[in-house]
Amino acid sequence: MLKSSLTVRKYVISSALVTTLAFTPVLSGSVFAYANSNSAGQNSSSSGAQSEQQVSLSETSLLKKGDRGDEVKTVQSKLKDQGYYTYNLDGIFGPITEDAVRDFQTDHGLTVDGLVGSKTSAALSSTSDVTKDNESPSNETASDAPAQQSDIVSVAKSVLGTPYVWGGTTPSGFDSSGFINYVFDQVGVDLSRTESGMWQNDGVTVDSPSIGDVVFFEGTYDTSGASHSGIYIGNNQMIHAGSEGVVIADLSIDYWQNHYLGVKSFK
Repeated sequence: MLKSSLTVRKYVISSALVTTLAFTPVLSGSVFAYANSNSAGQNSSSSGAQSEQQVSLSETSLLKKGDRGDEVKTVQSKLKDQGYYTYNLDGIFGPITEDAVRDFQTDHGLTVDGLVGSKTSAALSSTSDVTKDNESPSNETASDAPAQQSDIVSVAKSVLGTPYVWGGTTPSGFDSSGFINYVFDQVGVDLSRTESGMWQNDGVTVDSPSIGDVVFFEGTYDTSGASHSGIYIGNNQMIHAGSEGVVIADLSIDYWQNHYLGVKSFK
């Protein structure tokens, strides 16, 4: 077993991706993958209280994080129809809805601000009809990926905030490889217990990551070979079990680039 919290598979990062990568080094020394990289690109778990405000798009012409109501539910429904939103239609404009809006805006050349104004609303309405005719957005995001890819990301996101536990393999606590094992077990894929085992024995090596692939790192503590990994979720981000628990990390920080080993697909 490894104690590094950096679990991921080896892929040959394209020159464009490598150019964008930047990481902040923090090493760990336990037998299980354990990583501590407090990067600016990391997303923190969503814990702030949300506003109880009921809003109407027709009244405000703008929906934003913290809003609630039927108009938010309508936006969620349109995002879900197009594969950007995979959660309950609860009418709450929280972090998950905001991320889905940002992904949609990115794919459709809109200002990426996470707000649903007139332009984003119009684009959602027009592209919703296209999607229903079996046409999908051009750029791959976690939501428009094939079913198993979406399932992998959904399971990974469902345990965000789980604490790091050396040797942990359950939602009460994960180490890095335990987190990967748990997620893939939920979608019916059996993997080796450790990063080194997964890297040597499981799946196939790919040149660049697709959503649901596992990015691997080496040298995150004093051991040879793969020592940490994470699940790639698109937009140069991964979910992994690090020293702060299960979090979203930005692969563009120097720490990850400096320890990058490659990518493997287990799908």
